[in-house]
Amino acid sequence: MTKQNSLKRIAITGGPGVGKSTVLEILAYKGFQTTPEAARLIIDKELLQKDSDCLPWKNIPKFQNSVSELQLKLENAITTGIVFSDRGIVDGYAYSQIDKIPVPEVILKEGRNRYDFVFFLDRLPCYQKDNSRREDIQKATQIQQAIKSAYVKFGYTPISVPVLSPEERVDFILKYLKGGKE
Repeated sequence: MTKQNSLKRIAITGGPGVGKSTVLEILAYKGFQTTPEAARLIIDKELLQKDSDCLPWKNIPKFQNSVSELQLKLENAITTGIVFSDRGIVDGYAYSQIDKIPVPEVILKEGRNRYDFVFFLDRLPCYQKDNSRREDIQKATQIQQAIKSAYVKFGYTPISVPVLSPEERVDFILKYLKGGKE
């Protein structure tokens, strides 16, 4: 993919429950363009559908393909400026590896050289499940490690964001982007 100079894609990633969505909400509040987490959008939509099988606990290959396609669509909808994504398309590679399913082709095709920066949020001291996040702490830890490894495999150098308040994490990210590396 040839990126336009006027577009900077930034993935905010990490395992379940590390504070990605909260960081994205603050970035959006500050006026930055953001994309929501595709997996959560699909789960929330599919939970409303009677007998849907496009859920990770029912049909993981179908779910991962749907997530990858939606992630790409959400990211491609923004064509200029800086855009922060709640997860990146490479996250699907990690989930596919963990679940021992074929990696969706769109990840293999679009995953490299897509993001200008990948910020990897360190795990928070507390972890909470919800309707979409059903993994236990052991599985969440496994996912955390697999996601970081996936980005490295795809040629990225994830930037670790330490456990700080959400506002301090956003400040850390923005300072890094301005060249004031922590």
